[in-house]
Amino acid sequence: MSDIIFPCFVAGLILFFIISNIYFFIEKRKILANCKLENSIELKNISGTIFTDEGRNKRLEWCTFKLLINENSIFLFSASFGFIPFKTTNLLFSNKNRKHTRKPTLLREYKIENNNIILIYYPDYLINRPKKITLEKLNPEQLSILEKSLEGKSRRFY
Repeated sequence: MSDIIFPCFVAGLILFFIISNIYFFIEKRKILANCKLENSIELKNISGTIFTDEGRNKRLEWCTFKLLINENSIFLFSASFGFIPFKTTNLLFSNKNRKHTRKPTLLREYKIENNNIILIYYPDYLINRPKKITLEKLNPEQLSILEKSLEGKSRRFY
């Protein structure tokens, strides 16, 4: 009996990763089909972190991101360990225009540093607890694209 448990656990874990990859691939395709505009910009293979402050529990996750930048929002497709799809975050610049969004969260603040951009938002389930996404090691072209898309649309902190 115990000889069967470990192989079943490994097979279940592999099956879980395969199903989650397929699910997030389909979700990403749906978002790109429904929310991508003609003037949208895509940025790929951006490394970064997600920091969640949940009071006593603080969590840090290392991820890679693919970005879809629309005129009113940014879609962040994050993957843990570089290949396991983690989730999709839609940061909205303003509540006035919610077209071409999917479960948006309002972007509160951003900070542009040397090669990094920090995005701060407050999810509905974490009232008064910030969630920070840091996009790291951006090249000058990516940095300028993000700076132009964020300028004047959200509050910048220094």
